[in-house]
Amino acid sequence: MTALRPLARIHDALSRAGFMLAAAILAFISAAYCYEVVSRYFFNAPTIWASPLVSYALCLTIFLALPDLVRRGMQISIDLHEAWVSPGVIRALLRVTNALAGVCCVAAAWITGQQAWSEYGLGVLTNTYLPIPKWWLFVFIPYGFLSGGLYFLRQAAGEAAHSSEAPIS
Repeated sequence: MTALRPLARIHDALSRAGFMLAAAILAFISAAYCYEVVSRYFFNAPTIWASPLVSYALCLTIFLALPDLVRRGMQISIDLHEAWVSPGVIRALLRVTNALAGVCCVAAAWITGQQAWSEYGLGVLTNTYLPIPKWWLFVFIPYGFLSGGLYFLRQAAGEAAHSSEAPIS
């Protein structure tokens, strides 16, 4: 496990950077919507770029933020079982749940990665006023799933989530 510690630090740094980028993109989304409202209703000059750009940016925000949220243990969880079973059973269930979530996320990364590659190979564009290659968006989906899945697997292997906050229930 010690040999993997430098890779874990790089993974953590990339996830934090992705989260900060997601926050910046969210600020951009807010500014774009405000600009659209002002230009549409005050100047009667709606934009053709705001809506597609915001939808593209929302995809990026979700999948850039996902890994760091999992790293900090802030994914949504339902903790009904805690009232009914012992702490030892809870820890075992959490490890199994994290392992299953990790496997599912890695599988989703594989599937969405294949789709991104297909979109790249076919040169498919988005169907909006502002068409861009679909793979530009799709590439963030497997990244988010893979990185989040690695965090779930790290936690299943016994690594604690790096957060002082409790998971959102």
